[in-house]
Formats: sequence, C-alpha cells, structure tokens
Amino acid sequence: MGFLALRVLRLSYVDLLGDGYLVKDFLENCPSLEELTLLDCVLSKLDLLCISCPKLKKLSILNLDNMDDGMSGGIKISCPKLVDLDLKGLIANNFFFECLDSLNKAELEPKFMGNIKYVLFPGISHVEHLLIDLNFFSQCVFAACDPALRNMKTLVLTTSIDAFTMDEFIRILKYYPKIESLKLIVREKFDEPEEWELHEGEARRLMTPDVKRVEFFEFKGEKSKFISDWEEDVYMEMVFSWGTKGKYF
Repeated sequence: MGFLALRVLRLSYVDLLGDGYLVKDFLENCPSLEELTLLDCVLSKLDLLCISCPKLKKLSILNLDNMDDGMSGGIKISCPKLVDLDLKGLIANNFFFECLDSLNKAELEPKFMGNIKYVLFPGISHVEHLLIDLNFFSQCVFAACDPALRNMKTLVLTTSIDAFTMDEFIRILKYYPKIESLKLIVREKFDEPEEWELHEGEARRLMTPDVKRVEFFEFKGEKSKFISDWEEDVYMEMVFSWGTKGKYF
C-alpha cells in the first residue's frame, strides 16, 4: 500500500525480484519521497527499473561491490524535482533520463557489460555540476543529436590511466568551451609518467579565456603543484592535486 509520509528510503543488499511494476507501484505509493538510495541491490531480474517520483530530490543507485548479478536490463528515471543524481558501478545495460528539469548536480560513473544503450541528452540538459566517466560521456556526446549543457559550470571527468587518451579529452572539451571549472581524476597509478606529460602546446589547445579554474585529482601520489601561465590580459588558475581526494563540487 506504500507509505504516504515516507520522505527518505535506503535499501541495502535487497533483491528487488523480477517485477518492475511492483517497484514502480510501490514508489508511486510513496508520494512524499524526497530521497532514495539503492546500495548494492540485486537488479538483474528486472527488465526495466522505472523510477518516477514527483517530489524526489536526491537519487543514488550504487553497486560498489561490483556484483555480477547487480545489473538490470535498463533504468528509466523521470523525476521533475530531482536535484542530485548519483549512479555508480554495475547498474544497468540501458539508461534513459527524462524530465530532469531541476537537476543541479550529477555523478555518473556506470560500469558496463555487453552492449550499452543510453539516452543522456536532453534529459540532463539543466545540470550545473557534472562528474562523469570520460569514456561513458564521450560515447553519449557523440551519439547525441544535441549534446549541449548550457547551464554547466563544473565538469569533472574521471578515467583510468589505461583508458585515458588526450585526443578524446580534447574532443570532449570542444563541446563545452564555456565551463568555469574543469577537473580530471585519474584513479589508477602508472609506472611511466613520461609518456603522459601534458606539453605546452597541448595545454593551450585545451584552455579558453572562459575557463577560470582547472583541477586534477588523484594522480600518481605526487605533491600538489600550481601553474599559472597565461598571455597578457588572460588569467587562469590551474591546480594539480596529485593523490589527494578533493571535494569535487
């Protein structure tokens, strides 16, 4: 029958069975729900997990234990009041984002198995602060008819050293020349840093006068460095914070 007054719901290690309508109906019978967290729940029996809550403000779906049976066939999110979205780990093969008109902050780091389909744009078109896996984002951008994020102020790109390429990084940034803060998180260490130096010519192709601050986190465990090197009348702050997990937003 649902819970008419329920505002916060956190489910951990719960088997959601194979009835997507049961989950959908339950959520619809929680009309006051504002915060929903699914932590390492079994989603694999669901062809489609539909989350449509009129008052939901924060949604977190995390499969941090990397369970092979954690992935659903697809997830559809349609929440007009949603402000904060967090999706991480083995969650689903397909993603559909709709009616996220209030979305301000999103952290999207899904891991994949098999063929993937996703509709990221224009569902998150109102987001201002975005943390997203670089490879996932680049696939979404190149598959979209219009990948514009006109309100975006902060872009945090996460990657691993074996997956990172400078060309892909530059292609992504060309779509978003007006962002104010750019951060790159390289989560894995490597043994040959000379192969990954950012040379001056490459740096100047990346930057525009509209970007005010760039930060890099968790990179090889080196001490923080500060670089400020711009032409006359153009100033930009660039921060390298190697090995220190920072506050991204």
